Amino acid sequence: MTARFEPFDPDRLPADARADIKARRGYVPGPYQFWLASPGFAQRIEPVEEHLRHGISLEERLVEVIVLVVAKHWRAQYVWTSHGPAAEKAGVDPAAIEAIRVGHEPVFGKDDEALCYDVANALVQGRELDDGLWQRAQDTIGERGINELLGLLGLYTSVCLTMVAYRMPTKNGEPEPLA
Repeated sequence: MTARFEPFDPDRLPADARADIKARRGYVPGPYQFWLASPGFAQRIEPVEEHLRHGISLEERLVEVIVLVVAKHWRAQYVWTSHGPAAEKAGVDPAAIEAIRVGHEPVFGKDDEALCYDVANALVQGRELDDGLWQRAQDTIGERGINELLGLLGLYTSVCLTMVAYRMPTKNGEPEPLA
């Protein structure tokens, strides 16, 4: 299998793109290494990502559960090696994280985590949300939370597809196989 990217060198980016993303973040995150080849796309998705990562009502542990579902679905090793540890740091039970990784049904100690998993998993599998699951979502995270969850699914699908298409190796260089 051939590599589809050269080792990232931010100095090869157009000066305006490099300055813009580095000024806000101090570094160039994984998918931006590729997205910046289309500066207009990168400039438009960055504020969406920033909002969905730091400006929403869902707690960080819920965001991480959602991201793990998407990473598992797309078998995105790079995303998994970033967000598996982040999920644990945010308070998600390591046993639930491992269950997602190996393709087993996770057991969550918190109803909102189970709800986010169930909704995200149903949608990435191409299933409609039945009325019972929809009502659980309304009761647990509300309409705002549902829309934020949907936005996270879209964002991280884009992230995962980018990393998979470019065959980006894991952050630590060692794969954590996703079953």
